[in-house]
Amino acid sequence: MNYQRKRILFYSVLAGLFTILLLLVSISLDSSGYQLVGSSPTPALIPHQVDAQIVETPSQAPVEDYTFALDKPAPSLEIMPEPPLQEEPKLPAASTVTLNTYVPIPASPSALAVKGAVQSSTRPTPLPSKISIPVLNYHSVTIDPGNVVVISPAKLEEQLMYLHDHGYTPVSLTTFISLIEGKDVEAAPEKPVLLTFDDGYIDNYEQAMPLLAKYSFPATLFISPGMSDQEGYLNWEQIKKLQEAGWDIQPHGMTHPHLPQLSADQQAFEILEARKQIEEKLGTKADVYCYPYGEYNKTTLKLLKDHGFRYAFTIEQGNATNQQSPYLLKRLFINGEEGLKSFIRKLSAHD
Repeated sequence: MNYQRKRILFYSVLAGLFTILLLLVSISLDSSGYQLVGSSPTPALIPHQVDAQIVETPSQAPVEDYTFALDKPAPSLEIMPEPPLQEEPKLPAASTVTLNTYVPIPASPSALAVKGAVQSSTRPTPLPSKISIPVLNYHSVTIDPGNVVVISPAKLEEQLMYLHDHGYTPVSLTTFISLIEGKDVEAAPEKPVLLTFDDGYIDNYEQAMPLLAKYSFPATLFISPGMSDQEGYLNWEQIKKLQEAGWDIQPHGMTHPHLPQLSADQQAFEILEARKQIEEKLGTKADVYCYPYGEYNKTTLKLLKDHGFRYAFTIEQGNATNQQSPYLLKRLFINGEEGLKSFIRKLSAHD
């Protein structure tokens, strides 16, 4: 081989080695994050820092990233997974519970005072707002034209027949109290009525008792025991027979006085002595009062309450209701001079 050929071969080998070296250097620079000037449109030798993890899509291949140390490490940003979708809560179906099946018991004050206790927003089914019963107020049953507190036996029977034929049910005093207090409502008659007679006239025994017995009607009689020996008034034997016939006997003061004109001690005697004699003579409870002349004052009311009377009747007009004071129950005055139409209007006006 001549000198010229050796020289060409040497430079060819040297060029090949240099080319291989350049290729190696280029590959090394690309893998370390640097690029040669002119090899790409991006600037050369710019370090690439990864600040946060990259969430890849399933189609992407894994990529290795290299971070360079800084003066302070960059905070890592944790990618939290999105919370799962929650289904919209279903509201409970409307309750079918009614007053006929359940009456909610109110929570005790101590339970309501517990801090953080969750109170139910459900309101209890309300009880009936008003119980109204007509209480008829009679006095004497005889013939006395022009006297409005006296009714003839014929008119009384006409009224009793109307009550019987039109669905009214006269009730005993015990039943009346039970109804006005909301007890035994399911067994209550459709149209209850209480018949009351004031003062204790002898004609209540002679005239009224046989008529009420004819229709099997009970009644309530308010008597003044101190007048039992006077002419025209019932004696104890007659009072006992009325009781046996289904009449309730209750106090109307010892001597039928004007109570507001008396001292507290005198009022106490009139009220308490009347009750005492009735209970001793008849062996029954006498804790329902009727005001003589319909008169009373604060002293009267306090005496009734302090001595355990349950109810008291006035002569104020209207039905007795559970919304009235127990010591101020209303009644309907029966005017003996009025006819049946007036009686019917009086009943229907307060139904």
